Amino acid sequence: NGDASHDFAASMIPHHKAAVDMAKTLLKDPKADPALRKMAENIITSQSAEIAELEAYLKAHP
Repeated sequence: NGDASHDFAASMIPHHKAAVDMAKTLLKDPKADPALRKMAENIITSQSAEIAELEAYLKAHP
């Protein structure tokens, strides 16, 4: 919409959702590297929280 903050928040949501989806896919593989499994778990936790924050921002700043 031309507002940098709004555009950033709106663009980051699908970006983070894609990362969460990729992380969930990795965790379905029991043979996945333990370090990558831990990273995937951290991505799911942190980026899910950030998605909620970004959605709240957009709701408060339509």
